[in-house]
Amino acid sequence: MKKCFFRLDVTASLGFGHMMRCLAVAYELVNDFDVFFVVKGIESERELEKHNFEIIKISEKVNEEDFLLSLSSKNPDGIWIIDTKKQFHEKFLPSLKENCDVLLLIENLSKNMGFADGILFPAAHLDFDILDFWLPKEKRDKILTGWDWILLRSEILDASISNSKTPIAITTGGSDPSGVFFKIWELLEGTNIHATFLIGNSFINRDKLPDANNFLNIIDYDIEHIASAEIVISTFGISVAECLFLKKPVISIGHSHENAIGSEILSQRTPACINLGYFENITREVLVNEIKKLQQPNKEITSWLSQGIIDGQGVNRVVSWIKDRATGC
Repeated sequence: MKKCFFRLDVTASLGFGHMMRCLAVAYELVNDFDVFFVVKGIESERELEKHNFEIIKISEKVNEEDFLLSLSSKNPDGIWIIDTKKQFHEKFLPSLKENCDVLLLIENLSKNMGFADGILFPAAHLDFDILDFWLPKEKRDKILTGWDWILLRSEILDASISNSKTPIAITTGGSDPSGVFFKIWELLEGTNIHATFLIGNSFINRDKLPDANNFLNIIDYDIEHIASAEIVISTFGISVAECLFLKKPVISIGHSHENAIGSEILSQRTPACINLGYFENITREVLVNEIKKLQQPNKEITSWLSQGIIDGQGVNRVVSWIKDRATGC
């Protein structure tokens, strides 16, 4: 079978969203291709080992670009999917493309990125102005982005949607290196608002969690608590798109200034995403007011959510796109 290589890294500081989207695609490709994950560092290796894919590790002692080019030359006609923020040197992507049939970049901005067959931005908040330095306008047809290209995990697609269990669910990411959890807890403490905080297995500061009380609760992350919530408060990222797919109005909070910009753009494209900006700048009054508004969402929000704008077929579209190009080579 033709080989498919995913290049990504997994760390607490980077977050796990990009790994989950690559895994969602990989699980759909594995029946037709030999799938490999190419990673650096023990944390990346440890997280991906849980999913039983073949792993190729890049030694810290070697030049990454040289290693990838060598690997691609030894495995010609492969498929390469690169999901890293690393900006590659100008000769790398043209050289890699010479060795492979299909080259897909995911949210990567690098010199000569136009040599890729496609550039995927699996979200609906892309600011096209950021492409001006990297990609000529005549090659913008290679961009895959928008509601149709959002990549959702199978557990999201299979979740049972209701409004029965949790008035407000709060998720601040798998590891939450910025400490957004503690900021939101501080803002809600003493407000008599009932909310459930969801924390993942990789949550960095589990040993510093505050004591639950009659209003604020802490439990391990489970998508069913999102699917059964009336309102979700989420740090900006794929979790916001997941909430919208599950037809939940979501208060979006940026855990970085870059995230806050993306959150603002998305809020302009859907009334169901309420942007509160960078987490350190949020006040209790603003947060409480937005929660109260969403407890009785307006018709614009309920209408948008009822349309099912995110149809959950993003992974299938990416897989079909890859297979079409692999077949044509």
